[in-house]
Amino acid sequence: MRVRRPAAIDAMQQLEDVLNAFQACAHIEELTAVMNALVLRLGYVGFGYLDRRRLPHTDEPHPFSIFTVRADFGANYIREDFVSYDPVVARCTVTNAPFTWSDCPEFHERGRPRRGLKSHARRVIEAAYDFGYTEGFVIPSHAVDALGEPVSTGVSLFWSGSTRCFGTPETMPRWLRLIALSYHERISELRGLASNESLSRPSLTDRERECLAWACRGKTGGETATILGIGERTVEFHLQNAMRKLGVHNKVHAIAVAMRRGLVAP
Repeated sequence: MRVRRPAAIDAMQQLEDVLNAFQACAHIEELTAVMNALVLRLGYVGFGYLDRRRLPHTDEPHPFSIFTVRADFGANYIREDFVSYDPVVARCTVTNAPFTWSDCPEFHERGRPRRGLKSHARRVIEAAYDFGYTEGFVIPSHAVDALGEPVSTGVSLFWSGSTRCFGTPETMPRWLRLIALSYHERISELRGLASNESLSRPSLTDRERECLAWACRGKTGGETATILGIGERTVEFHLQNAMRKLGVHNKVHAIAVAMRRGLVAP
């Protein structure tokens, strides 16, 4: 069964509307409210955002986090330092691919009899259950910031219904990953972490922009190759070059950054 979501949403129109709304936000609170409204429409009960960059940003808590689920859950998560041994966070740092909480082996330890002290990871999972959260969908991102430091962040969508109605990463809307990465890009700007250099238009070639634009429209490498009359390996070459120039590590994040900088349009 699939995640509850509106039956008739034009994906590209939805994407364009949300991105325009992101751009219009002048404060993190506004941006988060826009993101949360979309999350609720998709059947989730809220989301969490976590930035695990190596060095803290001036005058901000470290790590930087946002929760739109129950305030007492977020407070407990920070107070107990769950970020240090949350299996979801650990997986976020080593993968670019979206995943669910149940993709973490520790997720399945809950409820199993066990002697001795509980592992830290098991405490995190059981705490989520205690607050009514049964599953989640996680979208990681990895990039290099304006100082050349690696940045790993993640958006985790919280689910409180039956796990039989949850679905898999393959059944989630494809544009949801792009929106989550665009949220990260915009929030970085609002936090003052995007330098003038990082906001400039990098010198992408015409082919690199074309390959990104068709990827944004949901085309595979093979389909893009056919449209442009070039080889699939050539398409991959151009996408890899674009990712390198934009300072990101996957195609979807490259699209998000390129859209933010006006290099491609949805």
